[in-house]
Amino acid sequence: MKFVNNSLPEKLNSYLDEIYNNEELKDAFDDCDIEFNDEEWLDDIINNEDEWKEDFEGGEYNYDAKPFASSADGGLWVILNNQLVGYIGTEGECGIVARNIDEFMNIVAACKGCIFDIDILESEESFIDELNERNEENDYTDVFEDFMNKHRFEKNPKEVYKMVKLGLTVKPFFIIRATDDEYEDSYSLLGSDDGQEALEEFIRDCL
Repeated sequence: MKFVNNSLPEKLNSYLDEIYNNEELKDAFDDCDIEFNDEEWLDDIINNEDEWKEDFEGGEYNYDAKPFASSADGGLWVILNNQLVGYIGTEGECGIVARNIDEFMNIVAACKGCIFDIDILESEESFIDELNERNEENDYTDVFEDFMNKHRFEKNPKEVYKMVKLGLTVKPFFIIRATDDEYEDSYSLLGSDDGQEALEEFIRDCL
C-alpha cells in the first residue's frame, strides 16, 4: 500500500514511500543520521504538534514546521512552509539546510554521511575533498548511487556545494523565539557562539 500523509507535500510523500519500502536505502539514510521512523511515528508526531514543539524550545516558530524524520539524539528534520527543509536540534540549534526536498535528498545522497560533519564554510575545495573521501569509504555508496541515478540527481561536487550554500543562506533564517523565561532563543546550526555571524559573513562572500 502506498504511503500518504495528507499533512505533507506530495513530493515528500513520494520519497517517504520509496524509503519505507527499501530497507537498504532506509539504512543508508540512517547512517547519515536521518532516521525515517515508521508511518505510525510520523502520523503521531504530526498530529501532536503542541507536544513536540514543547520539547523543542516551546517558543514561536517563524515557519510552519512539520517533522518527517529524526536524528539519533532526538533532533527533528522538518519541512518548512511545505517547501524548505530544516533541522531542529536538541540543544537549541535550528536552521534551514535545503531549498526543497529534492535538493535535500540530493545533498544527503551526495554527501553519504552526516551533512553537519562537513565544514561547509571552510572552502569549496575542502568540501569536495570530503565528498571524494566519503565515496571511497562509505558502505552505502552503491545504494546512494542507484538512488541518485533513479532521480537524476546532481553528482558534480561543485554543483552540490552550490545547493548546500543556497540552502544555508535562505532568508529569513529559521528561528524559534522564546516566549517565556524557561527557554532561550534558538541559535544557528553553525554554532551557538558566532554561528549566525559566520553565516552572515558567508552570505556576503557569496554575493
